[in-house]
Amino acid sequence: MDPEFDDVVAVEDLMALERRYAAERQQGALSRQCRFEYGWGLVRSRYQEDIARGVALLAELLPETPPEEQRDVLFYLALGNYRLKEYERSLEHLERLLAAEPQNPQVLRLRSRVRSRLRRGEGTAGTGGGRGTHSDPQ
Repeated sequence: MDPEFDDVVAVEDLMALERRYAAERQQGALSRQCRFEYGWGLVRSRYQEDIARGVALLAELLPETPPEEQRDVLFYLALGNYRLKEYERSLEHLERLLAAEPQNPQVLRLRSRVRSRLRRGEGTAGTGGGRGTHSDPQ
């Protein structure tokens, strides 16, 4: 386990992000920043369903994000897909990042891990594992 990529968000922190997301959504004023932060938190959850929701939220956010601000969205999309064992998708996002920042050490480290998993034949086929969620705000 690598804390840089496998560390999980504290439940209370994720719940705070979820409350803010729900409040802004209820007010009809859901900011891009709030959606990013909630997606970031979900991607760092210990639960696969949360991670998948975070990836979906960030994927929806990406086209609305100005190109100069897409770096973090792309990185957490790559990380979320890595944590879901969707290595090909993760690699696509990492390659987009490296096109803009070819020497980014964090992106290079994650790409190395993803490629290693792909070489070993790991991925979504045949995986299932324990799935769960800390809550369901929807």
